[in-house]
Amino acid sequence: MKVAIVGAGLAGLVSIKSCKEEGLEATCFELTPYIGGLWAARRGDAGVSAVYDHLITNFNKEMMSFSDYPMPAHYPTYLPKKMFHDYVMSYCERFDLEKDIKLQHEVTNVQQSEDYSESGCWDVTVTRLFPVGDETVEETMRFDAVMICVGAYAYPHMPEIPGLQRFKGRVLHSQDYTNSSEFDARERVLVVGNSHSGCDIATDLCHRLSKREKVMDQVSNHMIAQISDSLTEEERTAAHFIAHSTKQVLGVEKPPVYMSSRSGVDILKRNYGKPVGLSVSFATDDLRLCFPSLFQRLLRWQVGSGFDFKKYGLNSPITKPGRSPFAINDDFYDYLMKGMVKAVPEVLEVSDNSVTLSGGEELEVDGLIMATGYDIHLPMVCTEVINVDSFKLYKHIWPVNSQRGTLAVIGLFKVAGSSPMILELQARCAVQVFKGGFKLPSCDVMESTTKAYRPNAGDHVKVQFISYVRDLAKCVGCLPTFGAYWTQPLKWFRVYFGSAFPYIFRLVGPGSCEESWDRLVTARSRIHASPEEIRIAEARRKKRNDNIFVGLILTATAALYITLWGFSLYFTWKSLKFGWSCIRSLFDSLKTLYASFSK
Repeated sequence: MKVAIVGAGLAGLVSIKSCKEEGLEATCFELTPYIGGLWAARRGDAGVSAVYDHLITNFNKEMMSFSDYPMPAHYPTYLPKKMFHDYVMSYCERFDLEKDIKLQHEVTNVQQSEDYSESGCWDVTVTRLFPVGDETVEETMRFDAVMICVGAYAYPHMPEIPGLQRFKGRVLHSQDYTNSSEFDARERVLVVGNSHSGCDIATDLCHRLSKREKVMDQVSNHMIAQISDSLTEEERTAAHFIAHSTKQVLGVEKPPVYMSSRSGVDILKRNYGKPVGLSVSFATDDLRLCFPSLFQRLLRWQVGSGFDFKKYGLNSPITKPGRSPFAINDDFYDYLMKGMVKAVPEVLEVSDNSVTLSGGEELEVDGLIMATGYDIHLPMVCTEVINVDSFKLYKHIWPVNSQRGTLAVIGLFKVAGSSPMILELQARCAVQVFKGGFKLPSCDVMESTTKAYRPNAGDHVKVQFISYVRDLAKCVGCLPTFGAYWTQPLKWFRVYFGSAFPYIFRLVGPGSCEESWDRLVTARSRIHASPEEIRIAEARRKKRNDNIFVGLILTATAALYITLWGFSLYFTWKSLKFGWSCIRSLFDSLKTLYASFSK
């Protein structure tokens, strides 16, 4: 079975891997000359999004790992952009995925074949972007199935604010933001939007430098590098401190970074006693379903509702966490309290060099950064298959009018959780449908059970992390159940109440592997520990397992001994009773005989 995969980002790579795992022939077409999607993309590439330089993963490395390829032990708990891309490329190399990827090939059209109703096949038109001679090459190929893996971050959404086109300063989307060096320290910058990217960019802009500071920074670093060989470590540290202090004294006073938002925002730090994500489990998901009010109170307590939002100009988050915007940032509250970031209301209108806020206040600004999300757009798919005005995807993967289920859309979701885990399960689920391991319901059933969502205004479909993951795993057949572990209750206790690491979905079903249980058990230790600590912990765990095994043998031996001893006592008692009854019978007989002689 031949499968076409559009895009070689995270979604495309896990799709190739899932196809190869099940024996399908995959061919991946990538628009850019590199692998890794937005983690590898460079600024300025047309139609391509790239993450900003200082981005750090929001969830710990074990939650961000692929289910059959854990991150190296020496990686930090949270990964910067480059390190995560290195991990993605090592995953690609480990499973030999690169040979199935055709770079600089643009998929321009995906439409049903003439015999689609019988075969379920698709005609895919591909344009090779590197020219042969003076012309590009266009080719139409036939595939048994297609997986659209372009992701949800390709088409930035620009809000329609009156007067925005008249603004004389810089206007850019968060997609085009690289780092704080793009702005001068004197520039007044307003960030529109308060989700992940909005908070990250606002805090990063607090470190912007003036032109004088940039020159001083370059000169001081150059001078220290020239004489660094003759300096001790203490002298080198002192030289950097003096240069930094001089730069601060001669620097300029920075205006605050303004951040505009319409609604409240829940902001978590990456560590609130333990890394974000460790409290997510099957048990907490069932708690949310069974006792929603109690769950919301626990979540609000965990998020920390003691922060006075109104005092710093922020709208309070609405009562239920998860319904208001959600962001993870370690510095935002600190910078807000220090006055380096200032929250302002919604922007109603833009003029030449200022904006008008919802409260009537006018704010002079030199630059606008729109952290307003992305639109959903799939220009390569014909409108008869996916309606551009109202997306309807069954289980957020299959178009509801897909009669054969041979077209799958991977990665169009928004979740407060681990994206790699969901992408991998979506791909595995789609492959099971292609193979016939999981059958889709009728189009009418899919239509009636699927909610439509708008492709514009950044309104991506939102999913509940663990509930959606469990639903996908059930379709794949890799969801551990109590029935699979009824003879091993301790293992089931760990699966159900422990952190929902991706290795759980390699314990049973298709693609299961023996190493998954060890990876699951040792995942928490790998988050914090050094390689040496992990080696010691694994040695202790093995020793503990050996001790448990010896203990079980001793317990079984003792139980057998007690059982045999009990049986022996029982039969001994029976024997004594029988002997005593014989003695009594003999005594009674002698007594009767003696009485007869006496007469």
